Parts: sequence; structure tokens; C-alpha cells
Amino acid sequence: MWLLTHLLVVSAVLVMVGLGVWQLRRLDDRQAENHLIEERMAQPVGPLLEVVDLADPEASVHMTVSASGTFDPGREVYVANRTRDGRPGVNVVTLLELDSGAVVVDRGFLPRRAYLGGEERYWAAPDTEVVVSGRVRTTRDSRGGIGDEVDVIDLAGLSERWGVPLLPVYMEATSGAAVADYPLGPQPPDLTDGPHLGYAVQWFVFALIALAGYPLVMVRIARDEPPGFEAS
Repeated sequence: MWLLTHLLVVSAVLVMVGLGVWQLRRLDDRQAENHLIEERMAQPVGPLLEVVDLADPEASVHMTVSASGTFDPGREVYVANRTRDGRPGVNVVTLLELDSGAVVVDRGFLPRRAYLGGEERYWAAPDTEVVVSGRVRTTRDSRGGIGDEVDVIDLAGLSERWGVPLLPVYMEATSGAAVADYPLGPQPPDLTDGPHLGYAVQWFVFALIALAGYPLVMVRIARDEPPGFEAS
């Protein structure tokens, strides 16, 4: 019986150490990703069609670009289930027609109360030609939506919905996409280390407690055993 108990404790310690190491690896991955994002965001603003490699759009994600065009308010959707400072809302997503082609622009956050009020003048897009600046983002696959509300920005789905060929990236607008108080521009990306170091320390502490505590428990049990007792 004791042999099985020993094996279980050793296995548990190995699992906890492994989980701690896994969290440290996740920390390394996050720090590397944050460094890449910081490098790209630090690059100067460039024209959208010059910065983005259409054959490899992922290579330009988080770079800041500019594009000149006219918004089409008839081609607009709302990304549901967004929050900002604890307030529920939507992100307003509008088509920007360029001289050559079209790009989707996430114009920013709109509180749900204002959205449900239906006063579109509060978040109307500029009705003249504008220069929009923003960060490059890439598409995600949608799992569905209702009416003009969508769950994510799915460029293939929006292209089919609107009947317009779209660039393989969209812009997260930082300027030039609003004429009123809303939509609110994007918040900066989270470049913290996240909880991974704390989780790793917790797993290592648990492993240390098991390593130090189990022998003490065994000593206590041995002291309490009656003379002549042998564990099976």
C-alpha cells in the first residue's frame, strides 16, 4: 500500500513541476509576442497598400497604416458582446471605399445603451473623403450572428454579405473614423506578462509542499505505529 502511495505522491509532484514549467514557457511566448507587437507599433505610419503584404497579411498585424477613402454607411455591422470599462456595447464596423479596392474599418466602441437608442447620428461615419489611421488586424472565422450584429470580424463573410471584394486585413481605427463622441477609439493592446509567472510559482510551491510535507507525514505515521506493526 505504501509503495502505491509513494508513487502517487511522486507522480503528483512531477505533474505540478511540469505545469509550472509549462507556465514559464507560456510566459516566454507572451513576452516574445509582446516584443514583436511593440516593434511593429513603433514603426512609422505608412500607406495601407504599401505596408500590407497581401500575400502574407499576418506579417503586418499591429503596424499602423493610413488609408484615404469614403465610408459607406450602408455597409455597416456591429460586433456584439464588447465591453469598455465595465460597460457593455458593440464595435461599429464600416466599409471604407478606396480608390482601388475596399477595406473594413473597426471604427470603435459604442455603448449598448446608445446603440439600442437607435440615434445613428451619435456614431455616424464621416460623409466626406477622409484619411483614416489605424492598426492592421486580420480576419477571424465567424460562428454566426443575428441581423446586423456579428460575433467577430470575418472578412470573407462580410465580403459575401456586402457583395464587395475586400482586402485580407481590416483596420482598427485610431483617428479619422468618427465625427461625434462615438465610436470610441481602441484601447492599447495588453502588453503585460499576464498571470503566467504567478501560476508557475504556485505550482512550484505546491510541489515543494508535497516534497517537504509527505516525508513529515510518513515520520509521524511511523512514530504512531504500535511496536511490531508492519505496513503491507
